[in-house]
Amino acid sequence: MSHANLPDFTPTVVAAEIQPQQLTLYQWGERRLILTRLDGQVYAFSSECPHASGDMSASTISRKGRIDCPDHGYVFDIRSGRITWPADENYCLRQYPVKEVDGVVWVQLPVTSQP
Repeated sequence: MSHANLPDFTPTVVAAEIQPQQLTLYQWGERRLILTRLDGQVYAFSSECPHASGDMSASTISRKGRIDCPDHGYVFDIRSGRITWPADENYCLRQYPVKEVDGVVWVQLPVTSQP
């Protein structure tokens, strides 16, 4: 796949920098994204917790692909973005589509958030 086929995607980091179950913070303008790898796939999502805007980059990812907000303990599945605890809440992580091309991680970011 050539870079010409990625018109809506932004190059972020070298793919080798994204290690399994580790958080890689990427600053794009005023937005902060978390990039991580789970079961060989890269995921990108906002570092801001959808519950109360806590900083998710201060968290860790479990082997099951769950991340918890260090402020209030809300737990999200990074694959689906859905909350897993507490069960009676309806928050979702703000996720972004990702592609790995030529050793680079490309993320599709909203046009309105350009730096």
